[in-house]
Amino acid sequence: MKRRNIQIFKALIFIAVIVCISILIIKTPELLKKKGYAVKKSGSKVLAPLFSVSSVNYKGKILSLKKYRGKIVLVNFWATWCPPCRDEIPRLEKFYKLHKKEGFAIIGLSVNNQGENYVLHFIKTFKGGIITYPVGMADYSIEKAYGNIYEIPQSFLIDRNGYVVKHITGEIPRGYLTYEFNKFNKQNVSKK
Repeated sequence: MKRRNIQIFKALIFIAVIVCISILIIKTPELLKKKGYAVKKSGSKVLAPLFSVSSVNYKGKILSLKKYRGKIVLVNFWATWCPPCRDEIPRLEKFYKLHKKEGFAIIGLSVNNQGENYVLHFIKTFKGGIITYPVGMADYSIEKAYGNIYEIPQSFLIDRNGYVVKHITGEIPRGYLTYEFNKFNKQNVSKK
């Protein structure tokens, strides 16, 4: 009798584990989307939180999101110590150089605790190439305004009217910016 009770108990535990795993498999994608772990569209139009910071790599320049109205802007939260951030920087730089004359801008916001001088040294000596798009230092209020930046990289694509149209957590996939930029340009052509 005792042995049979142990077998029943083990079977119940096994069934409970299977049920829990099944629930996790079904619910995980929904939970990840809610927490912003995937490329997603803003449900309703949300104005990008405005900020104004000093540029690290262009002394005397103020990076004010308000001044970028009329451009497509990628606000990219990153850090020097972050491998995915370092991996995407050369692609961001290349895309920026190719499209800045067409109204595309990038504002890099470093979350480094080491300070501006450390970030400036990184920008100038980065093995992936010198970063020419403007970089500033994110502070707590900016991070909070953008939904608390707990992991990096995180990027926000902002349309010409200042609305957040995409939020990307993690490294931006290859070809993604080209796809989105072409969509913006097609929308502008159809409006004319």
